[in-house]
Amino acid sequence: MLHKLHRISAVVIGAFVLVHLINHLFILDGVQSHIEFMDAFRQVYRHMIAESILLLCVIFQIFSGIYFVWRRWGQRSSFIEKAQAFSGLYLAFFFLNHVGAVLYGRVIAQLDTNIYFGIAGFHNPPFHFYFIPYYFLAVVAIFVHIAAAFNWLCRNKISSSLRSKLAYTIMATGCLLSLLLILGFNGWFNEIVIPQKYNDFYG
Repeated sequence: MLHKLHRISAVVIGAFVLVHLINHLFILDGVQSHIEFMDAFRQVYRHMIAESILLLCVIFQIFSGIYFVWRRWGQRSSFIEKAQAFSGLYLAFFFLNHVGAVLYGRVIAQLDTNIYFGIAGFHNPPFHFYFIPYYFLAVVAIFVHIAAAFNWLCRNKISSSLRSKLAYTIMATGCLLSLLLILGFNGWFNEIVIPQKYNDFYG
């Protein structure tokens, strides 16, 4: 039952993350494009019911995921199985940190937690030393976790060698996408000027 609920919550979070990553890709066209897409997306996920369900799923996913890692720690033998555990632990850390920061920004700091809030750390040394690997590893961890789930779900459907090749392809795609986003967040494709109120958050 716990595994089933873990998968259901993963689907809910996965749907949000998919659109969220698409939203982030709009940074390649500039901050304004990113914000326009985000404003449209917020009409859905900022609804009280939708946001409550999403937050509950995140909380459940974190604690159930940590439990599964602990319970099966000694049973993981392959690289993909171990990668699933480590990526899951990193995602638990990331979600706790990221969701907490967004809620703090919205409720306590009274800031619009848009793309400026998310990437201001990239443009305020020395915080970029933290935020660049923090975000890069988060996107990579998502794809590693997806690859591991794919490998397990297809264990009785396709050959082991093909499963491994496809899983590693998913991981490589995540690495490339993450690198692209990091470059975009750093202003490699379009100039990004962070409003002072977001810089002051790191002041």
